[in-house]
Amino acid sequence: MKPDEESPGNTMPPADPLNEARLSAVQEELSVGVRKTETGAVRVRKVVHEEMQPVSLRLRSEQVEVRRVALNRPVEERREPRREGDTLIIPVYEYVPVVTMQLMLKEEVYVTTTETARDVMHQVLMNSEELIVERREGPHGEWKRDPDAG
Repeated sequence: MKPDEESPGNTMPPADPLNEARLSAVQEELSVGVRKTETGAVRVRKVVHEEMQPVSLRLRSEQVEVRRVALNRPVEERREPRREGDTLIIPVYEYVPVVTMQLMLKEEVYVTTTETARDVMHQVLMNSEELIVERREGPHGEWKRDPDAG
C-alpha cells in the first residue's frame, strides 16, 4: 500500500477550525407566466344600401260583361249552364200559367269574360348589403380598411 492511501488504521487528523471552508448551495427558480397585450383589433360593419330600381311588371285585369237575352219560348226540359267560347250562358226558367202548365225558357244570361294585359314600370326599393372590415394597430390606433377582406 502506498503511504498516501488511507487504510482503516490510518485515519486523517481532525480538520483545523481555522482552515475550515464553508460552501453555500444556491438554487435559482424561473417563473413563467402569460400576459395578454392588445396588439391590434378587427371590426366588421354591415352597411345597407337602398336604391330605387325600375321593375317591369305585367298587370292583368278581367272585365265581365253581362247581357240579358229575352227568349220567352216554351221548352220541354231544363238545360244546364253551358260555355260558348269565352261566354258562359246561364238559362233562366219560370213556370207560367197556361191552359196547361208548360216550361218556358224566359231568357238566357250571357256572361263574357275578356282579359287584357299591359306592361307597366314601377319604382321598387331594392336593398343590397356590404360588409366593411377594418383593422387597427395597437389599442389606440386608427381604424383602417382591411384590403384583404373583400
